[in-house]
Amino acid sequence: MAENLWGLTAQQMRKLVQNGEVSRVELVQAHLDRLEKVNSSINAVVEPRAEQVLAEAKAADQNHANRSGLALDGIPLSIKDHFDVQGMKHTEGLPALADVCSPADEVVIQRLKAAGAMIIGKTNQPDLQIRWNTISHLYGATRNPRNLENTAGGSSGGDAAAVAAGLAPIGLGLDYGGSIRVPATFCEIYGLRPSAGRTPAVPSMPPFDSPPTVDMMASIGPLARCVEDLWSAYQVIAGAHPGDPATLPIPVSRSAPGTGRPRVARMVDQTGAKVSPEIVARLDAVARILQDAGYDVVDAAIPNARRAPEVWAELIGTELVEAGMPVFGDKLGESNRQHIEALFGIYSLGKDSRRLIQAFEERRKIVREAALWMEEYPLVLCPVAGMPTPSLAFDHLLDKDQTLHLFDQMRNIPWVNLMGIPSVALPNGIQIVGRRFYEAQALEAAAAVERVIGAASVAAL
Repeated sequence: MAENLWGLTAQQMRKLVQNGEVSRVELVQAHLDRLEKVNSSINAVVEPRAEQVLAEAKAADQNHANRSGLALDGIPLSIKDHFDVQGMKHTEGLPALADVCSPADEVVIQRLKAAGAMIIGKTNQPDLQIRWNTISHLYGATRNPRNLENTAGGSSGGDAAAVAAGLAPIGLGLDYGGSIRVPATFCEIYGLRPSAGRTPAVPSMPPFDSPPTVDMMASIGPLARCVEDLWSAYQVIAGAHPGDPATLPIPVSRSAPGTGRPRVARMVDQTGAKVSPEIVARLDAVARILQDAGYDVVDAAIPNARRAPEVWAELIGTELVEAGMPVFGDKLGESNRQHIEALFGIYSLGKDSRRLIQAFEERRKIVREAALWMEEYPLVLCPVAGMPTPSLAFDHLLDKDQTLHLFDQMRNIPWVNLMGIPSVALPNGIQIVGRRFYEAQALEAAAAVERVIGAASVAAL
């Protein structure tokens, strides 16, 4: 059995551990063996934690009787480089930070460990997480375990690849512009981007604070091979913390609000997105599944659909170009730097503070009108990316026209961030978007889809 433990879901693993059928050491060792076998071909885990995690698993086995209520007891996890794990490197993918180590666990890591999780290692990300691809100036590129010629997506591509390859059943990512949903769908697994304000970002080392759009648009969330495992990790990490003033003390419930199935808006290209026929076919297949499950699926689009992704790019781009790049631009690798300059340089509003304030005002209008609209359409079904998983070099050194084309393919992604709302990425390139703090409703719909398409398999490597 130990040879195949890495192919199970986290909750299947937990049941075996709780029943004493498999020890935590056996479970962790099975994943470390899998890592040793396949990681060299995908470059997902960049800093293994073998010795420490085996010691923790052994101690947990010796304390078995006192761990019955832990939601993630013995479950191996991968953790994105960005997060602070005590004693591990925190490089953000930059050679300039290659020797920086975290002095302590940040809050979400504390919560995962307290729930019994076993961290097997840190995973790759692009420089400073700013890319829909995972190419690190320090660690190199992460490849997709489904097809080694393809991208794993970004910026949480290391975690998505690790989960898809069976290195861990659950990974931890962060979504500021699609960085959970893009790699999840490219690697054909599930991913949850919670609402902004739902999961706390409380690092243990500076910088402790971020530009205003981070509070509004970013969220920490899990990647997994099934919806139930998303639920398990999400419930552990969610909840307000005083170290993150953007988090709100709103209870997390597994019960979707209201009765019956909510109306679902099927949205394709109203954001201006360029969507391939293959992705439209996948969207229609999911729509039929939801209809068969009792959902009322209708064609509709959020208000201001075309402007929403552009306002996201204007706000993020202005912060990056005017405040960020002068500080860290020279630390980025050429490909990552050029990607930021090309994409966000197009949308930056420049140094005129009035234009930035007007963009924030427009954001509020878009969020307000969309929130009112979502009272009638509580869920939105739309693509993640507009194309199937692309090659590893799909975003490498693009000119202006190519950059605009790429952004057009991704337009169904950033409006979700602009509004700070939750979304569940499915393994087939489609996402289910919910109202703010209504993660349960989106996850319930995703579970209805999963009952038909199944949990994600482990890639054959």
